[in-house]
Amino acid sequence: MSPRGQRKQVVLFLIAVIFPSLVLVALTLRMINQERELSEKRWTEERRRLSSEIGQQLLVRLEKIKLEEMGALESQPEKHREYHYVNPEVVLVGRVEQNRLLLPWELDRRSKEVNRSSGETRFTSKIRQAEEEEFLKKQFARAAELYRESMNEPRLQGQVAFARLSLARVLAKAGHTREAQAHYREILLLPSEVTDEQGIPLSLYAAVHLLERGVEHQTVLQRITSELETTILPSPAEFYILRGLAETLARSGPDGSVRAVAGNIHRRILERISHVEQALELQSDFAHLVLTPSGRREPQSREPVWVPYGEETWLVSLTPSLTGSQPWLLAVQASEILPSLATGSPLSKTFPGKIHLLTDREAEGESLGPNFPGLKVAFVAQKNPISAGPWSLHGYFYLVTLLLVLSVTLFGAYLLWRDVRRELRVAEMRSQFVSSVSHELKTPLTAIRMFAETLRMGRFENPRIKDEYLATIVNESERLSRLLNNVLDFSKIERGKKIYDRKPTSLAGIVEAAARTMQYPLTQLGFKLDVEVENDIPPIRVDRDAMEQAILNLLTNAMKYSGESRRIGLRVKRQNGHALIEVSDEGVGIDAKEQAHIFEKFYRVSTPDNQLIPGAGLGLPLVAHIAKAHGGRVEVRSTPRRGSTFSIHLPLESEG
Repeated sequence: MSPRGQRKQVVLFLIAVIFPSLVLVALTLRMINQERELSEKRWTEERRRLSSEIGQQLLVRLEKIKLEEMGALESQPEKHREYHYVNPEVVLVGRVEQNRLLLPWELDRRSKEVNRSSGETRFTSKIRQAEEEEFLKKQFARAAELYRESMNEPRLQGQVAFARLSLARVLAKAGHTREAQAHYREILLLPSEVTDEQGIPLSLYAAVHLLERGVEHQTVLQRITSELETTILPSPAEFYILRGLAETLARSGPDGSVRAVAGNIHRRILERISHVEQALELQSDFAHLVLTPSGRREPQSREPVWVPYGEETWLVSLTPSLTGSQPWLLAVQASEILPSLATGSPLSKTFPGKIHLLTDREAEGESLGPNFPGLKVAFVAQKNPISAGPWSLHGYFYLVTLLLVLSVTLFGAYLLWRDVRRELRVAEMRSQFVSSVSHELKTPLTAIRMFAETLRMGRFENPRIKDEYLATIVNESERLSRLLNNVLDFSKIERGKKIYDRKPTSLAGIVEAAARTMQYPLTQLGFKLDVEVENDIPPIRVDRDAMEQAILNLLTNAMKYSGESRRIGLRVKRQNGHALIEVSDEGVGIDAKEQAHIFEKFYRVSTPDNQLIPGAGLGLPLVAHIAKAHGGRVEVRSTPRRGSTFSIHLPLESEG
């Protein structure tokens, strides 16, 4: 088949491969896309199911908390002031009166204000006189005397403590520092229940004055700690005073241990203040919250409503009192209840990821239903529980199948393309071989015919000239025979029918015979052949004719590629248990990247100079085959423009 026909076959094959491959890719991508769409649809339905399940479980949990807290309030009414609730998720419980939210410390303060207002009139009169002397007249001594007298009037502990606190203040102004500090120390030891009209323990005022004078750091620190450990919820003002005291101790405490403890306490106070401030904001916004399905404040509906509120997301709901009195407001920390819901329920087994509550109405998420208006849930999955999108198990299967089919197809196309290229190359080399062989056959035949016709005409009677013509005819005949032998031997090698008759033979005799055969053409072209043969090389089992043919091929190549040089070396020597036959020249040489190909059939180095030198590309492949058939090898050492050396290595039987 012609190269053009082979190229057409390659083009047709590529069309037959590429078109089905493109169709297969398109179908696979379509199947993957359909699988992805189905997966997204299933995942959307699964999110809705999970949202409904979360809403139900969350509602059950919250209603249970509500019942437990209301039951505790009914059995222990004083618990409305405590912040250690039955459930740790609860952050606030407040009473609703006349559409207004009353916070726990406000309820307790109202009762204390009533008790304070029941003080004796004589006590209040003396306090008023003492304050006039202190603040208006600046008569500190007279004010101190009045404060001492007022301490003897009341029967309530709070009134006595208030008078003592005022006395300590005016003594400090009068310069009686030690006496003032003594009174402050006594006030510092008073119980937390002794407060002013704002519900602030009077002991904290004493603590402020003592820290300002740089004394009683340890006692003040213990007092702050005891205030935080009490179950009674402090008022905002009390929290702010505690924050200032802790901050002062953390900054200017007498030693590192006090400063470290105060720093930890300061952080705890800041956390509680953030809750208190959010409670105040809730109180301010309470009138605008929709806490029932109908929007009314009366929590009489059977459908409970939990509304998200604040930056820290409290879930707020109204609940009626079990005794039928005013309703209560309950606030639950969402970040505390949801993790336990996600990890401690059967939901954690069905959803491999994280669940987040969202209070932004515009955020993407699934609604939890009418019981949780404005509350959504977002699923942050490690992977799609239904499928991993386009890279699901089916997607990977389609992709692997596609890659496998395309790989096999493209690999087959590559193999075919490589074989066709090799066949094209062999065809081109064969074409060059036929052309070269024809040229080489034509040259000796023309010379033989010319000299034979000249002799037949009898024009030259000089015996020397006749001998020269006859020698030329014989030389050209031998050249023609060598070329034909190369072609015939190569044909036998290709068919696997080449047989070598190996007998013990002296390499020196073979080399001398080859040198005699090449003597005439070498002399005619002005070459000098240097022959060196070591005498201690034993006979080797070789095919004499084949080995002589290999040497003649190397000598012929040395003549062709010697360039301007006219020296050729032929040596036989022993080396590492082998007999070496070397043929060297000082000619054009061979490039390193070409040396790996010169022993291939029909291969010739493609340089402009080599194109002018006749040859069929069979000499060196025959040399390599002969050497390999005798258990040896052929090597080449060459440098461009410095010549080449070809070596035939034959193992010596006595040393092998």
